[in-house]
Amino acid sequence: MNTNSSLPSKPEEVETVLLDAGGVLLDLDYHYLARLLEARGRDVDIDALSRAESLARTEMQSRVKKGERVSELWRDYFHIILAKVGTPLESHEPIIETLWEAHERIGLWTAPIPGAVETVKVLKEKGFRLAVVSNAEGQVERDLALAGFDGLFETVVDSHIVGVEKPDPAIFGIALERLDTRAEGAVYLGDVPAIDIAGARAAGIAAVLLDRHDLYPDIDAPRLQSIEEFPAWLQS
Repeated sequence: MNTNSSLPSKPEEVETVLLDAGGVLLDLDYHYLARLLEARGRDVDIDALSRAESLARTEMQSRVKKGERVSELWRDYFHIILAKVGTPLESHEPIIETLWEAHERIGLWTAPIPGAVETVKVLKEKGFRLAVVSNAEGQVERDLALAGFDGLFETVVDSHIVGVEKPDPAIFGIALERLDTRAEGAVYLGDVPAIDIAGARAAGIAAVLLDRHDLYPDIDAPRLQSIEEFPAWLQS
């Protein structure tokens, strides 16, 4: 739980639930990436790719803290994933080019995280106002629909479309304005402290970290290891 009393705390009555997309609702298509690596002689299991992706997000957050924009780090993010699963450096650029082409054509964050669709349905049934706030490339609403989330959110705020990205608090303000709701009654669930937790808090919104790989045990924020824990936490 938060120990800093100046930070936004969990509302006594939560009205609005905002969620990140990648890492919270949608996973990178690890099976596609594994097939891509297999075609180049690298046999990598899905769990190894999932952990490497989480570690890449951790490394990216240190650069965001230094002022770099998330949208500028796409290639480096994949360089880190590939390096952590032992892919030779000379193979990185051709693989990343293929990934970018696939992302523009069909999207790469298209796999629903286990339990995520069911959890969002539970939240909707309980009467929470629901929205997504995501740093993306313009197609996250489509990706969510294809993954089984169609019709579950009142609005989806995609950084590419609105022209502002987390951790800038303005992107959270856009979601609140669209919902005509208050920061004081909202909670945001994200998975990268420097991007999600910092951004939501700067907007006056209570923030919860989804830490699926136990990477941030010392974070000064409520921390869950499965999205399926979230409804119970909201009503605790």
